[in-house]
Amino acid sequence: MSERIQNIDHHEEIAYNGRKLRSKLELKTAEALDALGIPYSYEERKITLIDKFRCPYQKDLVRACTYMPDFIIGPLMIECKGFETPEWKLKKKLIFKWLQENEPDTIFYQIHDAGRQLLEVLDKHLTYLGFALRVTSKPTRKQPAVSRMYDSVAEALDELNDLKGVSLGAIMSNLMGKREYVKGYKFELEKLTL
Repeated sequence: MSERIQNIDHHEEIAYNGRKLRSKLELKTAEALDALGIPYSYEERKITLIDKFRCPYQKDLVRACTYMPDFIIGPLMIECKGFETPEWKLKKKLIFKWLQENEPDTIFYQIHDAGRQLLEVLDKHLTYLGFALRVTSKPTRKQPAVSRMYDSVAEALDELNDLKGVSLGAIMSNLMGKREYVKGYKFELEKLTL
């Protein structure tokens, strides 16, 4: 296994919607974003963290250090990583420094799963990204369905007492259409109209 990147096999790219993704985590993230209807760009931007230079001691040319964010969603940069290598930890510091100096409004996230963690990232920025969360109770014989809009999953969970302790992974599955209800509620993202 490569010491450089331990969790990705670059020899086996995965085709998805006309793109070549580099890992199963990236595939799951792309599928989740598509299922949620959230527009994104995938590896469309290359950032030069350190320009190439010639080493004065040995006259060798040192390659530039570059970074291509996996997903960009508005002001969010999302990197999909399994295990962190020492090289990645150093590169992440360079990314933070570059963002601080060049794009202070860009928010960088590193995720390890395309369920709970991705939902936590998106949930912090739903309204900024132009979305609201509609939560609808399951209709019963005695009571019709009741629907309410929230700014975030966190707000809905705080307000709806019978959802205490519910898994964010289950909510993500419901949002993606893989699960019909979560504890008697249906969660849907709605695009806000201006």
